[in-house]
Amino acid sequence: MTVNVVFHVDETEKWELALANTHNLLTGIEAEGSQVEILVNGKAVEIFSSLDEKTLRTMKILFERGVKFFACLNSLKSHGIDEKALPGFFEVVPIGVLELTEKQLRGFAYIKP
Repeated sequence: MTVNVVFHVDETEKWELALANTHNLLTGIEAEGSQVEILVNGKAVEIFSSLDEKTLRTMKILFERGVKFFACLNSLKSHGIDEKALPGFFEVVPIGVLELTEKQLRGFAYIKP
């Protein structure tokens, strides 16, 4: 089955669950034709101030499996986090909630762990 899904992470303590949910989803879908994305905004961007190796490794594995990662520029700015602190595979979007809205209008399922 092919799916389009965006996971929304806005709480720092939800990162581990979001990454696990994403991994579990990937085991049950056909990667070809599916779009799986994680968008981070709000307080959850604080993870970039002290990203641990285990979490970074998990993110990299998911990225290599085709997951796209997005971070909200407004949230980064409001939490004093430089875009350069993000892993290189993250894309920055100007307004996270707008990105989520557009994804849903384009038929993406919305999941908030």
